[in-house]
Amino acid sequence: MAFGKLWSVHLNDQNGLKFDQDKSFASVDLRRAFNQVRVLDENRFWEVGMVGLDVKAMRSQPAELATKHLRNSLAMFLRLLEVSRALDRKAMNEMIAARDYEELDWLILSSLMGK
Repeated sequence: MAFGKLWSVHLNDQNGLKFDQDKSFASVDLRRAFNQVRVLDENRFWEVGMVGLDVKAMRSQPAELATKHLRNSLAMFLRLLEVSRALDRKAMNEMIAARDYEELDWLILSSLMGK
């Protein structure tokens, strides 16, 4: 993004190193997913590129359930966007200036947990 060369991002989640699982976004690592959403939003990525959801249904699912992964990924992306936008930026900047990263981490984690 810093060099203006990123025009597409495909979000999903992974749970292992053996193969590309393309699990629903944020289903494995909620904090990392939150960080991705926050960085994309704070840098106004929608003005220069697009965000896609790179997910696929679990191979053992019946066909009629195969799109639930997409529903879950989109819902999580939008929920994380809400959480990110609701954070107290002034408080966050003060924590960063004070190098109080534990308090910053707690602020984000409690927001993710709905507190």
